[in-house]
This record gives sequence, C-alpha cells and structure tokens, in this order.
Amino acid sequence: MRLSHKIAAFVTVATLGGPAHAENTVIHVMSWEATQVAGTPWWDKITQDFEAKHPGVKIETNFVPFNQYLTTLAAMTAGNSLPDLFYGHVKAAELGRAGLAVNYKDVVDEAFLKQFYPGPLRQFTFDDGAIYALPWTAQIFGLFVNDRIMKELGLTPPNTWDELIAMAPKIREAGLTPIAFGNLAHNVCPDFLLPLIAQYGGDVYALDDLTKPGLSWDSKPVVDALTLLQSLAKAGVFLEGVNGIDERPAWQIAYQGRAAMLYTGSWAPAVFEAEATQDWLDNYSVHKVPALTADGVHYTGDGSGEGWIVNAKGPNKDLTLEFVKYMFSPEVYDDHIAGLGGFPALTSALDQVKNPKVQEMVTWMDTDGADHILFGAGSWDAVSNVCQGILDGSIEPAAGARQIQSDVLATRAKAQ
Repeated sequence: MRLSHKIAAFVTVATLGGPAHAENTVIHVMSWEATQVAGTPWWDKITQDFEAKHPGVKIETNFVPFNQYLTTLAAMTAGNSLPDLFYGHVKAAELGRAGLAVNYKDVVDEAFLKQFYPGPLRQFTFDDGAIYALPWTAQIFGLFVNDRIMKELGLTPPNTWDELIAMAPKIREAGLTPIAFGNLAHNVCPDFLLPLIAQYGGDVYALDDLTKPGLSWDSKPVVDALTLLQSLAKAGVFLEGVNGIDERPAWQIAYQGRAAMLYTGSWAPAVFEAEATQDWLDNYSVHKVPALTADGVHYTGDGSGEGWIVNAKGPNKDLTLEFVKYMFSPEVYDDHIAGLGGFPALTSALDQVKNPKVQEMVTWMDTDGADHILFGAGSWDAVSNVCQGILDGSIEPAAGARQIQSDVLATRAKAQ
C-alpha cells in the first residue's frame, strides 16, 4: 500500500484554559507527509489562515516516521490517549467499530462526500456505509520506466506479466534489475499483490471483510496471484534481498540507472523533481502495470493511505471537525495539492495537477483502480507476512493462501 512513502499523522487538540470551544486552544498536528510541517509555505498558509479565522486557536505541527506509526497508534489506543485528528492507517475500521472514530456520514452531507473520487473514499467506507476517515490525497500505482535503458536493450515497457518475465533475463544480463521496489516495511509487496487478486477475478474488499458465506483467502484468485508473484520473484524481476531494502533506497537504485523500471505510486513524480538525478528526470516515463493478457485490465492500487480520522471521544471534537471541513474547502484544498504536487482525492483539484506524469495517472482512476489497503482485523499482517515469504522463497502459494486465512481467523477469534 503506499502508505510507505509517508510519515505518520495525527492531530491532538489540547485546551490550555479558557472556553473549551476555541480560546487558548492548541491543535497539535503530526503528519507522515514530510512537507506537512511548519516552515513549508503551503502548509503554513493553511494553518495560519485557520488560526486567523479562529482567534485563540494555535496549530502546532510535527511528524513521526511512517515505520514507527502503527506501533505509536497502537500504544495510543491502548493508553486511551488518541489524538483528536489523525491518520487511521490500516486501523480505520477497527477504531470506527470501537466507537473511537467519528462516522463522517453523521456529520457531513452527501454534497460534501460527492467531491471525492470513489476509489479513495471507498477505501474508508465500512459497515452499512459508515465512513471513518476522509482521504487527504489519492494514489494509484504504476511502472516508472527508464526509457534510455530500455532503448539500449531493445525493449519496450511490458504490457503483460509474461512479457515482463520474458525480458527479465536480458535485463539481468546487462547487470540491472528489471523492477526496483523495497519491502522492508512489509507494505509495498501487498500494494503489488492485492491488485493481482483483482486481475484474477477476486474481490479484495470482500476478502478483507470476510463475512460473505463461502468466501476465503484460501481461494483460487488468491492462490493464482501468489503464484504469479512467485513466478516474478523466481524470474529475477525484483531486487535481490528486496525484503531488506526500504522504499526510498530502492528509488535511489532507479535514479542511479541500476534498474530498468521502478514500481511506486503517483506521489513519486513530485519527489523525483526534488531528489532524482538529471539522467532519471530526462529519461523516465510512466506506464500501467502489466495485465494478465494483452487486452486485460491493468488493475493497480487505487485508494488513499492518508485518511483523516476525528477522535469521537476527543475533548474538542466539534472544533476538530471544523478544521477538517476547512482543509477540504475547495480553495484550501487547492493550495494543498498545488503545494504538495500530488494526486488529489477531490476531483475539483484536478486543475492543480501540473506534472504530466501524474496527469497521465489520473486517467487510470476510473478503469484500473483496485483495492490495495486492508482494514479487517488481522488482514494486513497476514497478507504482508505471506507476501514477504513468497518473495524470499520460504512459502509456497497454496500454503501461503491457507496461512492468510488461518491467521486472519485466529486474530478475529482473539478479538471476540
């Protein structure tokens, strides 16, 4: 899931004295987006304008590395110390079902919700339409191809997985990796795998929920997807030691011309502009991930990891909701997308997308999007563990599918 490119986020509202509604109130913001901090012009504009409209309110910001976020969130939940506004990560459904996350369906109207792309909003919709988080950004995944390398090798971007497997030996013979990505945080492999289940006809949302009679992770679409992942790994498509490489070092391998392609998401082009080599910037293009057949659907991850949750038990819940609505107001949200250079969750902000690579990826949203983030109890850990095992060769696909089902059921039994 792309959750990996960010840094954890939450907002705590603490009243320091005076009236509880606003005066002398500090809103503490913590984000896994590295630029979403004090000193970043677009973020300063958003926070300072809100402060100006709410005398007595102060917004303070910091951030925590993404790899530390889930443990931090778990500790806060256990200690009854959740902040007032925070990214729910893969805990959004769990927190909502526990009564700790506001259901936005109860506090905003349909017109507000219709602003969002369906895929990212669907990511945070559970239980008879309850919406426990709002996507701050959207994302979709693709292959970022080094056209110079591919031309030198006489290759073109693969349209099918079989084409990718067939070209892997030639890329390896040139001393290069076909596709770079890093799975140290155990999150990029599920981002890659889960849309493959959709390519084989599976329903990842239903698998994540796991309440439909007869449905199981130990099913043909899951086994087929794991088998394809195994075939890609055995063909040498991925980086050697991929499970021990973090995401951004994998990007550096692509920048340095040591990989023919890079697998990542739509937030990446803005980062490339700030840190990539000129050779990479001059030579990369973006393409859909391969499909099973030449005319198949190129299902790829479509959603959002950055979902704002309002703590239902927060001391300043109403003010927090006001801040959220302010951030999603068209003018303010435009500033966010223009400053971030990312992919909007609101369709109204499309004109703020200036990067041509991101503009290309926008066109995939309605046809190729698939679920790639799991929220059901035990789902994420079960899938990410097996995904890691497929990459390192320690588990076979059929056994992996059985293990996912077993681990999910065991987690849910403990929760009862």
